Amino acid sequence: MKDEPTKGQLNEDFGFYVERPFHIISMLPSRRYVDIIDRKNIVIKTPNSYKSQVWWFDQKSRTVKSQMYPNESLDIQNAGRNKNLQIWKSNS
Repeated sequence: MKDEPTKGQLNEDFGFYVERPFHIISMLPSRRYVDIIDRKNIVIKTPNSYKSQVWWFDQKSRTVKSQMYPNESLDIQNAGRNKNLQIWKSNS
């Protein structure tokens, strides 16, 4: 069995580099970034230099976390049965 990836290594199961900052960019022509508003909700906004647009993959909890709120992860409301994306306290 292979060892768990460490910081900077690729997690092949999830397709993320461990603890490497990245931006989530829309495929729409405007190429806007995913951003946090109201400390909870996720929206698409124009690129800026705010930490609220920077994300990273946490190998320990296997979740995508915000650089601005490192104890919270991306979450789809209502256990994935909703179309609203938010950040929520990591409990995995």
